Amino acid sequence: KKPLNKKIKTLFGVGDFLFDFHSSYKTYYWSIFLTSIAALPLATVALLNTIVSTCEIVMSFFYGVIMDGMKPMKWGRYRSIVLVLAPATAIISILSWLAAGTIGNANVVLVVLVVLSLLYAVFFNLQYAANTTMVSVCGATEADRSFLSSRRWAWINADKVVLSAIATFLIARFTGVFGDSAVYPYIMVAVVFAVLLVIGQYIIFKITDGYEETSEDVSASSTAKKKERVTFKVMLDTVIHNPPLLAMFCAQCCTTTVSFILAQMAAYQFNYALEAPQILAYYLAATNFGAVLGSLAAGVLGKKMEAKKLSMCCLPLCIIFLIGARLFAGNVLLFTIFILCERTCSNCNYSTFVTMYSNCAIYAEYKNGVNTSGLVMSITNIPVKVAVLITGILIPAVLSMTGYDAAMTVIPEAVKTGLTNAITIIPAICYCGAFLIITFCFKLSGKEVARMQDEINARKTA
Repeated sequence: KKPLNKKIKTLFGVGDFLFDFHSSYKTYYWSIFLTSIAALPLATVALLNTIVSTCEIVMSFFYGVIMDGMKPMKWGRYRSIVLVLAPATAIISILSWLAAGTIGNANVVLVVLVVLSLLYAVFFNLQYAANTTMVSVCGATEADRSFLSSRRWAWINADKVVLSAIATFLIARFTGVFGDSAVYPYIMVAVVFAVLLVIGQYIIFKITDGYEETSEDVSASSTAKKKERVTFKVMLDTVIHNPPLLAMFCAQCCTTTVSFILAQMAAYQFNYALEAPQILAYYLAATNFGAVLGSLAAGVLGKKMEAKKLSMCCLPLCIIFLIGARLFAGNVLLFTIFILCERTCSNCNYSTFVTMYSNCAIYAEYKNGVNTSGLVMSITNIPVKVAVLITGILIPAVLSMTGYDAAMTVIPEAVKTGLTNAITIIPAICYCGAFLIITFCFKLSGKEVARMQDEINARKTA
């Protein structure tokens, strides 16, 4: 692999920043748009979410299989996906917002949105997996992969810091244009972010030129590639006979569950446990800023430490900061500072996890003789679906056990304590699980990965 060029070092992550505007807007505004702006029946929205979420969990296992089962196209396997699917994803997204806001019949809109949402899920997730795989495709060394992963994740977190202000501003501006219509301002913001998605994907496509094998390269070495065909057996071996990958999957399920717990419990903590709802917006801004700092720190520290060692430093710090947040939960400022520090270490760790996944891809290629980076890197998306399922069951159960009731006017101390434990102690336990898995089950060192990469390169040049 060639070394990172100036374009990669400068612009890597910018495309993901623009790409993530689109997905974050849907994450934060889609539900409120369906229920309050488009005024769809709650039963219709619930059925839509159930069908789409269930299908997405099943489909998430196949994105990597689809990518690595494809032959490299004109611009390569992953870069072609990045370029070709972006306009289709943007159009489908716009049609989804338009259909939800303009089709009056609940049964018709349900069918239309299910079809559009599933098409969108396939196209979007293939692109997300391809974008993530670019870390492995472009990074020749573990230090390179750490740098690229940290830059990418820092830009994605930066998007979350500014999204709310930008989306609110655009909605207000379009409201002035469309007057009494509450639907079209949201649709027009979706159009703006869909255009940004296309621009972002084009940036990724351009800066990664020359780093991935194209169809012409395959034709030039057709004999060798016949021996390296990605079969179903190879894909199965990549997942099942890859202990580091299985360890990473389990560890990421733990850490991603923490992220969802902290995100979903924040409102309960500030509205009920701390009784300081006016501080919630500042808390979210501060913790998202901490996430950016953590992602950037991973790029610096990744040049000096192996990915596994860095993760083994970050996870205990996350536990310590959560314990601090629990001990000083009565003080809004100290609680926010401790969670900010936890988010910093957590996102430093996540960037490290992406590097470790790319190391798992090298391990798989070393064992099987076939590059299945797309399959390995796409697995990073599955723990997200698992975490959604876990938190969807866990949080209602915890709220029930604490005695929480939305109709309460006076919050009992027992409820406040239960909510605080839910946002601190449970995540700390999850981090303990992740730390034990990384320490004792992930046995792939940086030196081993470098040796494997050298042997893979030697095979290709032989």
